[in-house]
Amino acid sequence: EIDVLNKFMRLLDTHPEKAYYGYFHVQKANEELAIDSLLISDELFRSSDIVTRKKYVELVETVRERGGSVYIFSTMHVSGQQLQQVSGVAAILRYPLPDLDELEEIAAAHEAGLVEEEDDEELTEEEKKQREEARVREDMADMGF
Repeated sequence: EIDVLNKFMRLLDTHPEKAYYGYFHVQKANEELAIDSLLISDELFRSSDIVTRKKYVELVETVRERGGSVYIFSTMHVSGQQLQQVSGVAAILRYPLPDLDELEEIAAAHEAGLVEEEDDEELTEEEKKQREEARVREDMADMGF
C-alpha cells in the first residue's frame, strides 16, 4: 500500500495527467475505464454517513469490476493520513485523460454548488435511463426500502 501511495505521489509530480484525486475527478476517470489503482481512506469507505459510504463503496465495486486494483488505507497509519490530505480518494490511471482543465472547472462548479448534475442533453438515452434508475434506487434506499 505504501508503494502504491508513493507511486501516486511521484506521478502527481511527474505526470499529473495520470494521477487524479478528489471524488469528482476519480469518478470521471472511472467512467472512462481509466483507473488502474484506486486509493481510498477507510474513513470514506466506512463512513458513518450512509450516502457518503454508499458513494465510495459503489466506486470501489465498479473499479474492481473494471479490472482495477483497490487499496484501502487506514487513517490510523501515516500513509492513510497522507492520502486523507489529498481528499482521501485518489487514482493512478492506466492512460492519461485529456481535458483535465475542463474537469477542474466542472469540479469547481460542483464544489461551489453552481452545478447540480451534468447536462442531460449530452447523455445518451441509455445513460439517462441508468442515471434515473440510480436516482430512484438511491431515493428508495434513503427511505428505507
